Amino acid sequence: MTFSIDTENMLTRQAAETRSTLVSNTSYTLELTLKEHAAEYRGRCRVAFDFHRDGTDHLKLDFITRQIHSVTLNGRATEEYLKGDFAIYLNEDHLTEGRNTLEITYTSLFDNTGSGFHKFHDPEDNEEYMHTDFEPYDAHCLFPCFDQPDIKASYQLTVNGPSKWTYIHNTLPEHTQTNDDEVTIAFKRTPLFSTYLFALVVGPYTRWEERYKQIPLGIYCRKSLAKYMDQDNIFAITREAMATLVDYFDYPYPYDKYDQVFVPEFNFGAMENVGCVTFSEHYIFRNKKLYSEHLNRANTITHEMVHMWFGDLVTMKWWNDLWLNESFADYLSYFAMSKGKLFSDALEHMYARKEWAYQQDQYATTHPIAASARDTIEAFSNFDGISYSKGASVLRQLQYYIGDEAFRASIGHYFKRFAEQNTTLDDFLSIMSENSGIDIVAWSHQWLETTGVNTLLSRIEDGRLMIEQQGSANNNLIRQHAIEFTGYRQSNGALIENETKKIIIDGKTAEAPLKPDTAFVILNTHDHDYVKVFYSNDAIAIARRSMHTIEDPFARRLVWGSLWQMVRDNALVPTEFIRMGIELGLKEKDLSILNSHIIAKIKAIVSVYLTDDNRAIWMPRLNTMARERLALPENSEEEQIIWFGLLLETALLSDELDHLHALVTGAESIASLVIDQEKRWNIIARLMAYGHAEAETLFSNEKELDKSDLGLKKAFLVQASRPDSAEKETCWQAFTEPSSRSTDFLRYGMKGFHWRTQKDILAPYVDRYFEAVEKIYTERDVHYTEAFGQLLFPHWDQTRKMLHTIEAFLDEKDKKGDEPPALLRKKLIEQADDLKRILPILEKQQAEVRLKG
Repeated sequence: MTFSIDTENMLTRQAAETRSTLVSNTSYTLELTLKEHAAEYRGRCRVAFDFHRDGTDHLKLDFITRQIHSVTLNGRATEEYLKGDFAIYLNEDHLTEGRNTLEITYTSLFDNTGSGFHKFHDPEDNEEYMHTDFEPYDAHCLFPCFDQPDIKASYQLTVNGPSKWTYIHNTLPEHTQTNDDEVTIAFKRTPLFSTYLFALVVGPYTRWEERYKQIPLGIYCRKSLAKYMDQDNIFAITREAMATLVDYFDYPYPYDKYDQVFVPEFNFGAMENVGCVTFSEHYIFRNKKLYSEHLNRANTITHEMVHMWFGDLVTMKWWNDLWLNESFADYLSYFAMSKGKLFSDALEHMYARKEWAYQQDQYATTHPIAASARDTIEAFSNFDGISYSKGASVLRQLQYYIGDEAFRASIGHYFKRFAEQNTTLDDFLSIMSENSGIDIVAWSHQWLETTGVNTLLSRIEDGRLMIEQQGSANNNLIRQHAIEFTGYRQSNGALIENETKKIIIDGKTAEAPLKPDTAFVILNTHDHDYVKVFYSNDAIAIARRSMHTIEDPFARRLVWGSLWQMVRDNALVPTEFIRMGIELGLKEKDLSILNSHIIAKIKAIVSVYLTDDNRAIWMPRLNTMARERLALPENSEEEQIIWFGLLLETALLSDELDHLHALVTGAESIASLVIDQEKRWNIIARLMAYGHAEAETLFSNEKELDKSDLGLKKAFLVQASRPDSAEKETCWQAFTEPSSRSTDFLRYGMKGFHWRTQKDILAPYVDRYFEAVEKIYTERDVHYTEAFGQLLFPHWDQTRKMLHTIEAFLDEKDKKGDEPPALLRKKLIEQADDLKRILPILEKQQAEVRLKG
């Protein structure tokens, strides 16, 4: 065979398109044998497929394994294949035109990256847990396959293993045979779906069962966390979501059961495996959480359920149309929740999530919603704020533009026409155009196939609303926007809703008549549009006096979101936002707004957008305010959690740190606030980082008290936080050298490594980051590189020198023709873009100090 064996674990779009012309009608029969306390497992996989000759000299099956024991092709043992690190290759001459069967027996190692076939050891009870996670390109870590979304297949799985373990797959068991301590479970053959949606979860899981009509529902978590599981709430969310989606989609749930499994060391929030959704254990709440955190969990549950239709039943042909999965799941999860009783304000919280899209869309690395994906590495990079949050926002705009009935009918027809198939952008556009009677292609050119976010500015002039649309920063593109606006009149110091109207903005300017007494206008009421809204100084002055009097919490949330975007765009002085936040935060009735749009943004400003001099001024002021608020006996527990977060993150001076020490030791207490395990670790980490005299004693005691896996990881975070050069070096070696530690464990250490107050100790790690980062991105998996690239970047070094260092690193690579890994290039460009945004804000503050001086 004359071809090149892959040297990277990736699949190109071109190779996938070629292979899909060669292979069809695929099925897998897989048998796995698992043992306790083993580093490896045995597998036997039979792949049946139709092969079409076209002159290609080889056929590639993606496969990572430690050892292949035997290969049988069409009933005959063979050694006529080539094995690479990431695939095996069959000579076309040995394949039959038409039906072929390939059987491989092998031994593979478990993974510790959170993906592939991940194995976890629970230090609390010495139990073992395994789970698969394959998106976008990891199914071949478990079995040989055509690992691409458009070669759908059915799967018949048999597992042999200890009888004390639970085995969870995409389908229900068909036959179970127990022999002493061993069990063999044969699962029903699955319907057709893509390889990345295959699931197997193993371990001594605790199970809870219910039903939705005839559909079995299961919830699972490991034994040591079962005491924290609030299964009744999760079942209630699941039933409500299922009822809403089945009705709205006008298409029944497509599979025979629905399991939700909370698995250890998961890299994402959740994964939509067919009938077997896996979730991060962060969604098992071990302590009191805010309403917004409960809503976010409910949204993730609903998001993954939407995927059973959008993504699992109907799947994008290739990863450039990832948005056909994620944008729909992101939007329709919030939309479905808003139709239910449990979280009817969900669309307000979708607006908070949209900040992710605005940030991503203003990077030089932004991409269209209908993106490019030359290979699976680029596909992974597209799991971002564009494919999720911007896509969701644009779909909400489309629904508002064409009307809900046309939007809903299109979705139902989409499932009926393309069930168990793969689709592209054109398929979506044709369905929407048919059902709406509107040319959606032109809409797509504006919204799905371009980049950037527009900004709207408005003023009131002679009884009319005057709107100006600014083009997207990188391409100056002007789009058509369908929005609502709401006008308010002033009455006795309050803003009273006066009128709400729909308007189409189709150009650089638009205008609409207002009632004569309208004095303040909010654009994009109810957030139907994907656009930024900026306010004039006069409008900000009105908001500062009276925003708290606006009855509609969604309207107040929109104003705060706009003010935050103005801070990021250097259109509003950060300290002015803090002052407004202090004044109006004390009057804000909605705790979700207080937390996500006021306190969280104040903390971000203190961390990122203030000079050291201004930080030294504002942190004590904010700490004092937080302490005063925490002293109010009438506060709810949720209020106390919010103010405690501000207290913790602004503790700087010795008396402030002493107060934290008193709280963690119990010498002092705060009414309605429990200093739970999470808060204890967070306090100890801060005390350690700031060199508090009692930090080491607290740390030593806490390690003895908390022996859980999370306790061990938090301890590593505290260890990495030590203001000690030798400790930093030890941790750096752990991050950069091969390790038996899991990615998740090392990720916690990375979170504790950088502290702004440790600049002198951390200074050498600026150069060392750039010396190590390319090797990390070249040799480690995508989840580890993402953690290393983001968490170990020296964010505290907000200087022109750092910006120059990034640009020089990339320029040198370009001059040498030494292209860095694509994910690394993207990460560094985004770090540079962040600095280009931050530095002018800091320099303006420095200039003001010089003028005053």
